[in-house]
Amino acid sequence: MKSSKILFTGLIIINMFFLSCMTKEEEVKEAAPKHIQPIAATGDLDLSVGQLVYVPAYSQIHPVYSGTEGGRINLAVTLSIRNTDMDNVIVIKSVTYYGDDGTLLEEYVEKPFRLSRMASVSFNISQADVRGGIGANFIVEWGAEQSVTEPYIQAIMIGPHGNKGFSWRNPGYVIKEIMN
Repeated sequence: MKSSKILFTGLIIINMFFLSCMTKEEEVKEAAPKHIQPIAATGDLDLSVGQLVYVPAYSQIHPVYSGTEGGRINLAVTLSIRNTDMDNVIVIKSVTYYGDDGTLLEEYVEKPFRLSRMASVSFNISQADVRGGIGANFIVEWGAEQSVTEPYIQAIMIGPHGNKGFSWRNPGYVIKEIMN
């Protein structure tokens, strides 16, 4: 049992190392998997349902354990969008990333794209990118041509600090229903 915990912790640290070494260009490449279907023109969209989803994220946290004085711990963030519908595609219209002061930091979707049934897409913020701060967040706008199962949207934060590791996830919260 103890050796499996050590192995798991080691894998997390190795993963964090590689995530922190990624360049912005590599992040964009990872954010555009081959199973998405680009939409040629916005006129091709006939969406009848959709949502705006708020997803809290943390690119930094204040340490809360004893022995640490002030400062912040930098975290890597992965936004995961999973199409949970077994029969239908959904359209990802926009993914925007905001800092803790409400400043728009990134727009990740240049053109809307279709996400195949049961497929997922992710967008990554490297551990070195601390622009978002403690109150970072994403807004995801998605839609569909017919009624579908809502996608599962969450942010996963992970980061090492000394001999400790931090990881958790935050689910997305619907802030607006879109019906056409």
